Amino acid sequence: MHAIVLKSNPGTRFRFGEALGAFKEEKHNLQKSTSYYLHSDTLWSALVNAWALCASTTVDSFIFECKNGKFKLSSAFYCVEYKGNYVYFLPKPVSLNLFQHDDPKKLKKIKFISKGVWDSGLIPKDWFNAQKCTLLQNESIVALKSEIDTPIELFTTETLPKTHARDVTDREKSFYYETNLFLSHSENHKTNWFFLMENNLSENLQNDFQTAMRALVNFGIGGERTSGCGSLSEFQAVEVDFIPVDTSNYRASVSLIVPNENGLSKNALYQVIKRGGRFLENGMCLPMIQMLLEGAVFDTEITGKIVTLCEKPPILRYGLNFSIQIHKNFINK
Repeated sequence: MHAIVLKSNPGTRFRFGEALGAFKEEKHNLQKSTSYYLHSDTLWSALVNAWALCASTTVDSFIFECKNGKFKLSSAFYCVEYKGNYVYFLPKPVSLNLFQHDDPKKLKKIKFISKGVWDSGLIPKDWFNAQKCTLLQNESIVALKSEIDTPIELFTTETLPKTHARDVTDREKSFYYETNLFLSHSENHKTNWFFLMENNLSENLQNDFQTAMRALVNFGIGGERTSGCGSLSEFQAVEVDFIPVDTSNYRASVSLIVPNENGLSKNALYQVIKRGGRFLENGMCLPMIQMLLEGAVFDTEITGKIVTLCEKPPILRYGLNFSIQIHKNFINK
């Protein structure tokens, strides 16, 4: 499986659009919170914009190929360089929240599991065994002891008060908080982003894809890029396979999904979030759409789709499914 590792310099700030819960109430100050990783719809939009700026004659062909399933990507998650190896982390499949545990809150707090945990099918009761696993990031991420043998932080966040420069007279409207994320860099480990992809683009688009990736590194990712936020130093193509030793008939998503009508079976497990709503102009906003959050589990083939949010200017929302088989131990029967 192809993967792209996105590297950045120490101290780089990141700001990503948050995936909103269906009952999220605090909408007046969305900059106060930030997503802790880069969702697939934001990543795809960044790639399309970079492509349009460096190879405008083929960007429509790229979008067409994506709609036909010739190119798919996941969200971007954490990849830790530790003792000379890459340790990859993926969102916890939602089926694991249904397991019996002495402390359900501790289980629910785990958001990401390492490639080693994913492939081995180690079940939740073993995650808190210090002989088998290491808990990271305030016990919200779990890795095998053989992958990372000491607790480390993968990232930190910082929330600071700010004001809008254009209207400092209205304190209620000009004052707000902004949260930024910083990937951890230390003597013994370094955190990067990585995303998975299925790249079956036609030969004439492959060179433009490489050009677009280089442009993406130059332009950065996420919000607030004009102030230096989201800058990247390089990208690296690697091969990585998430193949459980004993697979089930179920798969877990590692991207946001806009499901096709009647595409979900009764056995599907998922969380629904809302995306969109960005202000355009003249009081117009993009529509909000419901999507399946990463970690959704299903036993049928889910394709997903790319949705047109606005015709003029053309604005698309990426919602194709990128999923990986999960271990049979991850299905609580």
